[in-house]
Amino acid sequence: MPIDADVLLAVGLVAVYLVDSMHFLSIGDAIVTTRGGRPCGLSFGTSFELAGRRLYLSSPLTPFRPDFRVEWDTAGAPVSSATDVAQTFARHLQAVRALGPLMAACAMLVVLVAPISLAMGYPIVFLGAVALCLLLSIAACVVVTLRRADLGLSAGQTAGVVFVALVCLPCSPNLVRAVSRRRQWRLNARDLPQLGFEPSAGPQLRTRVRNALINAQRFVAEDGKEHNVIADQLRALAEPAP
Repeated sequence: MPIDADVLLAVGLVAVYLVDSMHFLSIGDAIVTTRGGRPCGLSFGTSFELAGRRLYLSSPLTPFRPDFRVEWDTAGAPVSSATDVAQTFARHLQAVRALGPLMAACAMLVVLVAPISLAMGYPIVFLGAVALCLLLSIAACVVVTLRRADLGLSAGQTAGVVFVALVCLPCSPNLVRAVSRRRQWRLNARDLPQLGFEPSAGPQLRTRVRNALINAQRFVAEDGKEHNVIADQLRALAEPAP
């Protein structure tokens, strides 16, 4: 039995949104999740790998919460201090606060209302949801453009995220995450738990970072520089937190 084209389009809207919510992490990448205007969690992706990359799916129910992608150094390269990065996170979260309600409403329209109305045969409701989502996206893009400096975006980066948000409506609810993806920071692995998390989460975060380093150590040569850098980080994590 052939599947109706409207149903396929409805499924496609949700699928594009979910794919756009994914990160593909390499060894040395981590995702800092946020809640309530501050970092709240740290993820190194799933155990499943695709082409050598670990998948991480941002929560599809909270597109208004940005995720920060950070790189923990394994080669002894120059790094940023945890204090500087935490301050940058705070400024960024403040700058995107106004986008939260817009993205929440946009996600409800394009990922919930539009697909359901399309699959159930209510084209007027579908068109109304799409039109309203487009208006919300335009308003959000104006905010991003006005706060480009606070978000640390270049003119080209701003044009890129605005173009995608307006042309691909299933991607528009992820505008908050899109502007956050445009920046990436490099830190020492031992400093990851010091990025503004709740102090009570420190021991658990240090354990997670340590496990990630142990896993990464299996993929580098034992007599190489990366192995030594990771070993140094593991020794630092074994010491009491400051």
